[in-house]
Parts: sequence; structure tokens; C-alpha cells
Amino acid sequence: MLPQKKIEAALSRSVCGGWDRDFLQSILGRIAKGRPLSVKQKQTLGKVLARNSAEHQKDHENWSVVFEKDYKLRGTVVAAYHAHQPYYGALSKDILAGKVPERGKFLRMFDNKYSKKVLAQHAATPKYPVGAYVIPRAAFDSYRTLEFETDIIWAHQNKVVQNFTKRGGFIIQVCEEIRSAAKGAKRYKILPVGSIIPLIVEERYIKVNRNHK
Repeated sequence: MLPQKKIEAALSRSVCGGWDRDFLQSILGRIAKGRPLSVKQKQTLGKVLARNSAEHQKDHENWSVVFEKDYKLRGTVVAAYHAHQPYYGALSKDILAGKVPERGKFLRMFDNKYSKKVLAQHAATPKYPVGAYVIPRAAFDSYRTLEFETDIIWAHQNKVVQNFTKRGGFIIQVCEEIRSAAKGAKRYKILPVGSIIPLIVEERYIKVNRNHK
């Protein structure tokens, strides 16, 4: 079978995703333009085609049942974290898009120490309930330790942050997504006093306002 046909066959299989799919599509475009492949590209192509073969497709189909039953919920939690990290980005996006990931890559991601910490943070009981009046801790940094759900102009952001820094705010939601493997990474949506725009802050950067009367 010609390399082009082998690539097209691999791309037709659901086992092929993430970086492998991007690589094969790139090589296919190169072949279509009549450009030769380098020795390294040929070597990589052989490896990618091998792990996206018809045999691996069968294994993938069996794995899809196992993934849906045993890993999907926790895998989505882990993927939400890794989607914002340097590694496993393509794999995480596939999972968040509802695709079944390649087994080996997924298990390497799922079993690493950061993923375990993320799952522990996700399973932890929230330290603060909805309705709690909280203020920033000393470690809070308005430039690095908060998020906004939508893009808003800097002046509005600054006003919201100032309100929270000076007056605190009320927790209106405990967020599901974990974006840090650090202790206290559970995220809270907070409505600062005097604001109509909420912000999101991790648990480790807030504390209950015990001086509130």
C-alpha cells in the first residue's frame, strides 16, 4: 500500500487522534504537494502508522468501553487541568471534546503525580460554602491568582479587583474545574462587594472574613 493510502487509512480510524492526527495530516499535505520526506519524518511516520493500525483500532474499540465505564468522569477532571499545561494539551482537548483517548497516552497522563493531586483536590470537601463572606489572603496577587469568566476591559477588571481586595466578597459557586495541582486549588466564583461581575479565586488565596458583623 502506498504511504498516502496508509495515512488515509490511519486517519479514518477513531484510534488516531491528538498529535498523531495532526502529524499525519501534515505529512499527507506534504505528499500532496510533491515534497519529499526527510529520514526523520519517515521514521516518525512509521511509528505513528504502527500505533494507529487496524489491530490497534480493535484494541481501541475495546478500550472505549473501559474508558466510558471506569475513567471518563475522572479523566475529564484531569484533562481540564492538563489542557492548561505544557504537556498533554492535544490529548486533553480530545477528551474534553468527548473523544476516547489513545489508551497508553491517557494512562500515562492519568497516572502521573500531578493528575493524582488534581483528583484529590477535586474530591476534597470545599473549605468554604456558597454564601460565605471571604477576603483575600496575603498571598493573593491580583495579576496572577484570579480569573474572569469573560473578557472585560482592564478598567472594569481593576475596579472589581479593588472591590474584592478592599471589601471582600461572597462565594456564589464552588467550581468543578481544577487548574492547579497545588494544595488548596479548589476554585470559587466570588462576587465582590459593590460589584456585579464575579471573579474566580483558588481556595488557598482566600479566607473567611471573621471581622464581618
